[in-house]
Amino acid sequence: MNSLQTREIMQTAPVRSYFKNLFFLTSPLFLRTAAFSTRFPYHSSSSRLKMGWADTWNDILEGGSQRWKITCNESHQKVISRLDSFLEDKKNNSNDASPLSVFCPLAGDDPIVHLLWKRGYSVTSIDLVPQAVAQMRNHFKEGSWMSDEQEDGTTVWKHDSGRATLYVGDALVSRPELMNKFDAVYDKDSFGALQKDMRAGFCKRISEYTKKGATIYIEVKLKDNHNDVKHIGPPFSLKKEDLMEKENFGSAFEHVEELGSVYDIPIPSAMQTGHVLRKK
Repeated sequence: MNSLQTREIMQTAPVRSYFKNLFFLTSPLFLRTAAFSTRFPYHSSSSRLKMGWADTWNDILEGGSQRWKITCNESHQKVISRLDSFLEDKKNNSNDASPLSVFCPLAGDDPIVHLLWKRGYSVTSIDLVPQAVAQMRNHFKEGSWMSDEQEDGTTVWKHDSGRATLYVGDALVSRPELMNKFDAVYDKDSFGALQKDMRAGFCKRISEYTKKGATIYIEVKLKDNHNDVKHIGPPFSLKKEDLMEKENFGSAFEHVEELGSVYDIPIPSAMQTGHVLRKK
């Protein structure tokens, strides 16, 4: 084949398309996005969460990449201190002798849930993956657990302290027993892991489950070149205006404080940022 024939082939649409795709697949932007997406494998063709998380958790438990997980005790203590400070007024002004209740959606095995329990809070978490909730139970060296199987396939684990309940099920399904139950919400990356068409349902559940005046502490990723990459994820790059869109938190919550970077994360080109909301 002579050089003229080679140039002619290179100019054909299929070959141009091949090299264009090859360039994108090897670009820094794609590689950073792919690294994020393997950490947060949420995907949706419907309004329900998918069991793709199970493979991710199996890989984590078998010694694979820890992905989004934060294992630094110093970072955990920073979060607990912030939550304590945000909830201090509720503790002091409450006429109810029962502990403040905190909802932790899509919590996986986040150690913060157990640390909140140790601080005297009543905690309720929900996650789709049984392996994740089993790991969560392992954080509780104290006491024992009893499980209950519900008709819809949800498993509910209850701690004998009466202050910890762990759901294995779909976080987007409405649960009447949780209505108007919680004084606060701790959300680490849950909102930011959801596809855009799933966010409204998630925020509706949070609104239904929280009391008037409830405090929402939410952590999200903020990536470099936010405007260029905000539609790429999960995890998605998010700012205050994204959280407070009317169909998201905007209709039922007010934005109280933007915290900026809350702790360092081992993910290039991104910050872990925090926001505080309050139920109207």
